[in-house]
Amino acid sequence: MQTIDQLTGRFSITDEVGFEELTPGYPVVRIRNAHAKASITLQGAHLTDYCLNDEPPIIFTSNAAVFQKGIAIRGGIPVCWPWFNAHPSDSSQPAHGYARINLWNLEKTESTREGTRLVFSLPPQDDSNLATMLEFHVGKDLQLALHTINIGKSKETFSEALHSYFAVTDSRQTLVHGLDGEHYINTVGVESTQQQQGPVTFPDEIDRIYQSDRHTIIEDLVTHRQIRVAKSGSNSTIVWNPGQKKGTSMKDLPDNEIHHFVCVESANVRNQSITLAPGENHILHLRISTESLDVTPSNK
Repeated sequence: MQTIDQLTGRFSITDEVGFEELTPGYPVVRIRNAHAKASITLQGAHLTDYCLNDEPPIIFTSNAAVFQKGIAIRGGIPVCWPWFNAHPSDSSQPAHGYARINLWNLEKTESTREGTRLVFSLPPQDDSNLATMLEFHVGKDLQLALHTINIGKSKETFSEALHSYFAVTDSRQTLVHGLDGEHYINTVGVESTQQQQGPVTFPDEIDRIYQSDRHTIIEDLVTHRQIRVAKSGSNSTIVWNPGQKKGTSMKDLPDNEIHHFVCVESANVRNQSITLAPGENHILHLRISTESLDVTPSNK
């Protein structure tokens, strides 16, 4: 485990990158540059906040999120890897993989004109031959690149998701564009395969796995802000909000925050899982940016 003193001595950047412990043995990286600010915990290489300077948050994290070893954080961008949801064959394994609840190693911090670059790594666990690395670039946009490398001598299959929680005023007044016409698996209740018609809306609980490599736009109808989610190396998009009934059962999500986010996840899951031959590498790249719509009435 990297201590605060080790992290500070090797990776701090004056007035840009610093470190603190949220609880004993639970380090977090604080980034602030000319463009934006962000925080990343070493457990899970988990980004918990990101916003442009003097602007509202783009990423949502619950005010009741628990920051303790081995407990997943509600919100931010959890790294679901090397499996998504339940383990394919061992129910004793943690949901959504071990990457989000293990300590990663910080390998590099770098200051550039465009922002701040950080690199984290996680070596193979248990009997897996899959290693992973996660790069962040914090600037006018937020970029993540999740690398998976097969360092073994036989094929390895994995699934993954960057489980992004996006901050919105009210999920019930939010649209997700870009998935019109795409087929999806509806996992609420009895699973069924359906086809999207128009933008995705959130009247209640939504949990869908789209077979799609397309970019999406999250439109907040209250603030007229658009969050653009561009991705590559991803053939699945998962859209989720628990809705009121399920949300009230979550101890780490206050009732008044249930509708303050939507999840639009860049992923490779189920039939879109990835198989790597020995020595092969796969990269899932995510780029998040914002734009405010001009709603000024025209004089024409």
